[in-house]
Formats: sequence, C-alpha cells, structure tokens
Amino acid sequence: MELEGMMLQVGTAVSAVGSDAFVWVMNFLVLIVLTLAVYMFAMRRGGAGVISLNISLYCGYAIYTVFPYRDAVVGIGATPLVQAVLAVVLFIAATALPFLIVMRLTAPSFGQLSFFQGLLLSLVAAVFLLALAFHVFQISDIYTFSDPLNQLFAPEGFFFYWFIAPLAGLYFLAR
Repeated sequence: MELEGMMLQVGTAVSAVGSDAFVWVMNFLVLIVLTLAVYMFAMRRGGAGVISLNISLYCGYAIYTVFPYRDAVVGIGATPLVQAVLAVVLFIAATALPFLIVMRLTAPSFGQLSFFQGLLLSLVAAVFLLALAFHVFQISDIYTFSDPLNQLFAPEGFFFYWFIAPLAGLYFLAR
C-alpha cells in the first residue's frame, strides 16, 4: 500500500510539473518563436549574422524614427491592423540596408559564437523587437499578449532596459 501511495504522489508531482511547464511555455510562446526565428535567420550567416542583426536593429530604429514620411505611410492604413503591418514593413525596410552594410563590413569568421551565445544574442534581439512591438508599433492594440508578457513589456519604464538589452548582450557575449 505504501508503495502505491508513493507512486501516486510521484505521478501527481510529475503531472503538476508538466502542467506548469506547459503553461509557462504557452505564456512565453511569442518570445520563444521570435527568438528561434531570429536565431535561424541570423545564424545562417554565422556569428557575424547575429551580431550584425543586433547592430542593424538600432540603425533601423533610428532610420524608422526620423523617416520624414513615416506618419504619412502608416496613416494610409484604415484600421489598426493595417497601420501596424505598415509600420513593421517600414521598420524591416529601414533595417535591411544597415544589415547588409554591416554584413559587408564583417568577415565570415568575425564573431565566432557558441550555440549558447548565438541563442542569447537572438533572445536579446527578440526582446528588443517585442519592446518595439509594444511601444512603437502598438501591436498590443491588435493582438492580445499573455499576462506575463504584458507585465514584462507593457510598462513604459521597462522600454529603456529592453532597448539596451542587445547592446549589453553584444558587450558581454561578442568577443
């Protein structure tokens, strides 16, 4: 009897841990998928790709911010969804050219990164993109993020820290 009770407790504990892990993954699924997408895109070009992407995100944000026709282009959209899509497309266009330029400046052997370093730099790039999605592109108006993501990215005071995360990641991980 005691063995059955112990096995039942172990089964209950394993089920609870599995259930908690599933809930955790589902709460951060957007961040996980974005991190993996950034990693797959950037690592096609090796360590230089993820480093170049992190640098070009800042250049793209600067170009997007000062682009004189940004409001006119985004304002073409009649709905918040179309406006968000136009803003994201404009940001991607503003990021593409700096990415290509930085890639030309870095040799393929530049920035030899381990799998873990590449994944962490992809994570900070994904965090940067999510912060932009919340505060610049207003994606939260058209998509309902999970409560943990809202608590991490929605407060205006946190935007600065998510904004500098790629710089800190590059400083500590890219040698």
